[in-house]
Amino acid sequence: QPAQDAAAAQALRAEIEQLKQDFAARLAALEMIESGTTTYTDMYYFEEEIAKATKEAGLRGVLGETVIQFPVADAKTPAEALARAETYIKAFKNDDLIVPTVAPHAMYTLDAATLKATAALGRKYDVPVLIHLAETQDEVQTARKDHSSTPAGYLESLGFWGPKTVAAHGVWVTDEDIAILKKHDVGISHNPESNMKLASGAAPVMKYLAAGVTMSLGTDGAASNNDLDMFEAMRQASFLAKLSTGSPTAVPAQAALDMATIGGAKALGLDKLIGSLEAGKRADLITVSMNATRQVPMYDPVSHLVYVTRGDDVRNTIVNGKVLMRDRKVATLNEGEVVAAAKAMALKVREAVR
Repeated sequence: QPAQDAAAAQALRAEIEQLKQDFAARLAALEMIESGTTTYTDMYYFEEEIAKATKEAGLRGVLGETVIQFPVADAKTPAEALARAETYIKAFKNDDLIVPTVAPHAMYTLDAATLKATAALGRKYDVPVLIHLAETQDEVQTARKDHSSTPAGYLESLGFWGPKTVAAHGVWVTDEDIAILKKHDVGISHNPESNMKLASGAAPVMKYLAAGVTMSLGTDGAASNNDLDMFEAMRQASFLAKLSTGSPTAVPAQAALDMATIGGAKALGLDKLIGSLEAGKRADLITVSMNATRQVPMYDPVSHLVYVTRGDDVRNTIVNGKVLMRDRKVATLNEGEVVAAAKAMALKVREAVR
């Protein structure tokens, strides 16, 4: 009986976690549509539910099912997580909006065999592989202690890196690490606001750019940010680079805009389809109002987009030719229902953690 009760309790927790993902995905989708994001990348659990919510919202998503060493809500073991990831990849492999991926959490939360297996799964289905890399000094110390290498170097020794790999953060890297990442055409997801909030450090963006490493831009999610506004992420990416290098010319506005658009598309292997307005590419675009008082006068639109514009200046959001928001009115989601449901779930979470 105790074993049955424990199993039932675990099943209930998993069901609640799945519901939370659904609510959170809809809320995040609403915020992204309203602030002009057309494509996003995610790494978490119950990714098939996030994929369904993303499709319903009309967004484009590169969504990774997490593989991690310890038991989590949707998988008790790494082997179970890998099997779940493969099932998920098969289900969404040819979807117009969803690119399914496998997402090994990090080199310090997985053993070598599992890291190799995740990379192999990505290559088997020709999908991206998402991983955290060198986010903190602790991670580097762990790699040095356990593997006598840096995180990037250790993963190199395993044959992990490939051209469809996206490494989130990449803060504490050496010049040799940058060369490794360039050699394998690994894309870096720079998350400046999260790195500042968590005091993780400042990624060497100018070194990456000088080496020709593909640089993209992210928010790292509301938990460590606290919003999903990519205009703010562009601005902070530029400011943080200037502060950390002592150079006011570091990461100029155009570079920040490139990281948020075509850089992200290149990192995800989607630059032939999205990331710029060109004939033959998917119709993913937004329009931005320049009528706010702070937008006047405007001499350089690129500078204004990075240093002045906010997410709520976006007027229209279009993905795959479908209008998701017109004149600030979201067409694919009921804002009132999504916000009310999220608030109700927040109350349940608050009660659960008391």
